[in-house]
Amino acid sequence: MFSELTAWILEGIRTHGLLAVIIGVAIETIIIPIPSPLIVMAAGYVLIPQGALMAVLWNALWIAVVAGLAQTIGSYFLFFIGYYGGKPIIEKYEKWHGVSWKEIKGFQKKFSRGGKEDITLFTMRLLPIMPLSVISGVAGIMKYDVKRYSAMTFLGVVPRNIFLALLGYNFGEVYTLIAGRIDHAETIMTVVLVLIIIAYVAGKKTGYIDKVRKNLLK
Repeated sequence: MFSELTAWILEGIRTHGLLAVIIGVAIETIIIPIPSPLIVMAAGYVLIPQGALMAVLWNALWIAVVAGLAQTIGSYFLFFIGYYGGKPIIEKYEKWHGVSWKEIKGFQKKFSRGGKEDITLFTMRLLPIMPLSVISGVAGIMKYDVKRYSAMTFLGVVPRNIFLALLGYNFGEVYTLIAGRIDHAETIMTVVLVLIIIAYVAGKKTGYIDKVRKNLLK
């Protein structure tokens, strides 16, 4: 399955160049289960010609910028689902999960002080093992300012893409193995984030978090 997917992506990039990269990363960013690093690493392998260091870096930057624009635009799908659908869903099912919209707004207000949310989003976009789609949805639920969200997303994924493109260029056909390992780490991180959210919801529902908070404030 993975080898067939790799061959399909490689053929698309060889045939259509950056257009295939744009379409591929935009689709992957939405939610389609294509390994996150695979397309950009394949682009580095196929589209960066052997040459002087500056030429290699320039091509890697060009791939990173084009892919970054597509990733930013693609991320709007889950971002706006969370942005417009998050509050109604949370309020509708509050009796089941125990988390109020007021609490989320309070957390957002505390978190936004000193630009911490911008730094956090930038860092999460920067790290290759962080799941792009999960971050997009959570940022939408938190009502992240669209302009700042777009800027931090793009600025974060560009250096991430440069790193992945250069990995693909330097390791040749071995890049598929590396992409698989990075994707595995990203999957683990996704599971961890989901478990943290579930644990928080369970803690709110059972009242455990409120008890801990009261004990800490004594």
